[in-house]
Amino acid sequence: MKKLLLFSIIVAVIVASFAPSTIFAATPQINGSDVMVIGDSYFALSGEIVRALENEARNAGVLGANDRFRNNPVSGATLANNGIPSQYTNGISSSKVKYVIMDGGGNDCLQGYSAPPYTESTPFIKNATDAVTNLLKQMKADGVVKVFYLFYPDPNGDLNGLKGKLDALRPIMQSTVANAAVKPETYFFDIRPTWDGHLSEYTLPDGIHPTTAGSVATAKAMWAEMQKVNFFGTSTPTIKYGDCNNDGSIDALDFSSLKMYLMSPTHTYNQVLDLNLDNTIDAIDFAIMKQYLLGIVKTLPYK
Repeated sequence: MKKLLLFSIIVAVIVASFAPSTIFAATPQINGSDVMVIGDSYFALSGEIVRALENEARNAGVLGANDRFRNNPVSGATLANNGIPSQYTNGISSSKVKYVIMDGGGNDCLQGYSAPPYTESTPFIKNATDAVTNLLKQMKADGVVKVFYLFYPDPNGDLNGLKGKLDALRPIMQSTVANAAVKPETYFFDIRPTWDGHLSEYTLPDGIHPTTAGSVATAKAMWAEMQKVNFFGTSTPTIKYGDCNNDGSIDALDFSSLKMYLMSPTHTYNQVLDLNLDNTIDAIDFAIMKQYLLGIVKTLPYK
């Protein structure tokens, strides 16, 4: 009896020493240093797309709470003339990456002065697609696992004939990515459907760059597509129901953690604690946990 009392006291002290954020923390799927973002001002001008994308990854348990991607895009960068490719090569000089998120080609279009019609052999198109082909080949050699290539929405206006040039480059670049002989697993994502009907809301007065609303919408659409194609491996982290402290076992520590959770005046829903999958965490879950530890309930979740 004394041993049981002593054990209970030790458990209470240990549990109390955990901050709420660590009790219920999940192990992230990736390290931010494994992800590199490269591109032009569509990513770089405000940085809001990348920050919103990081938040999506954190909320899904894929990225750690204080972790960040390696963010290298530069305004004005082209694919040609080693602009965007140099962001990658310079970025891996310290350590290599597994995942690359990129855009590119917009400045190639803005700086391309060829007259229409535009074809695969039009200089600004050929230079951009050749650069991507070579970059993907280099990434494959360096051990990059996956690449996510975001391609632009329509401009809200037609600076330097940009819309016509993007319309010409888009399918050619998509085909280039699809048919590249040597590449990591690469996804080409056309963001236009997300922006349809929202050009004025999502575009700054310059007609090209995203507003905050446009950045958030873009990041959410990118994240949904990344989940759809399993970009970071497992779309949803594996949940071990009842393992509140994520130590791989379900024991008295987890029971005490659940009790503390229920006693707290403010808490947010945590799927790990929803032991009967009814989208609420209450006394029923507490009873199920107790029965599981007593051996009455054999598996979690229990329905």
